[in-house]
Amino acid sequence: MEERTAKSLRAVKIGIYGNGVLAIFKILLGVISGSIALISDGVDTIMDVAKSILVYQGIKVASHPPDVEHPYGHGRAETIVANIVGVSVIFAGFLIAQESFMDFGHHEVIAMIMIVGASVSIVGKFLLSFYMFKTGKKFSNQAIIADAKDYMSDVFASVAVLIGGLLVLLTGMTIFDPIASIAVAVLIVLMGVDVIKAGIPELMEKQDPEMTAVIEKIVKQQEYVFNPHLIRVRKLGSYYIVDMHVEIPGKMHLQHVHSIMTSIEDEIKKNLPDVKEVTIHAEPIGGGEDEWPNIKE
Repeated sequence: MEERTAKSLRAVKIGIYGNGVLAIFKILLGVISGSIALISDGVDTIMDVAKSILVYQGIKVASHPPDVEHPYGHGRAETIVANIVGVSVIFAGFLIAQESFMDFGHHEVIAMIMIVGASVSIVGKFLLSFYMFKTGKKFSNQAIIADAKDYMSDVFASVAVLIGGLLVLLTGMTIFDPIASIAVAVLIVLMGVDVIKAGIPELMEKQDPEMTAVIEKIVKQQEYVFNPHLIRVRKLGSYYIVDMHVEIPGKMHLQHVHSIMTSIEDEIKKNLPDVKEVTIHAEPIGGGEDEWPNIKE
């Protein structure tokens, strides 16, 4: 198993186990203290466990090599999972908000236990988020980055629970507990929206102008190669697929054309290590002027 897949799966496993312990801890203390905010935080952490299991499976699928039905590989499985995580996070946020409004100030709360539970959650979630985000960035794994962002939203959510607990302790007003829970819900929904916003461009195959410019520069440096156009970059999880059209002298020998195309491919992969495959369509000089004029700049 390649290093990227092995390290990514290891990170997700750590997240699953860490969240499992935190979820049990927070729900237990939430029940003892009577804090709806801490219970909500714990329920959200249980959902994190379920989502991380989904991410784990997504990474395993993405690591599979190309096959007849998936000639470009399975890399986009990570992005699909990231968006599923985002939607589920938003759903969890709305559920927590609903429960909070239904229980608004109708219970007693042991503030000190609420504070202890939130404090432990803040430390644990921050460490998990930092580790996951570092791993996700290192291996360009959108699913793990989405998980890390979700964990960071839980840090802020636990801060809201902590503040609510302190206010209950200082004022004796239990209404601050459901208010803290609603704050948790809002933060969770916002983070879910952020996760989806990060994944949609990849699903819609939005082009990267900077990468396209680098590819165009590399092509123009090649001898006998002119007018690189229709450069398209497709991101599939951790890697990229590139295809383009170029123009060359019409009477050039096929063996020479092949040598030039191979040189271009090698240079692109050298300068852009995340590019896995390059497809180049060569045509006679002047042959590309009328192709797809609606998208030519």
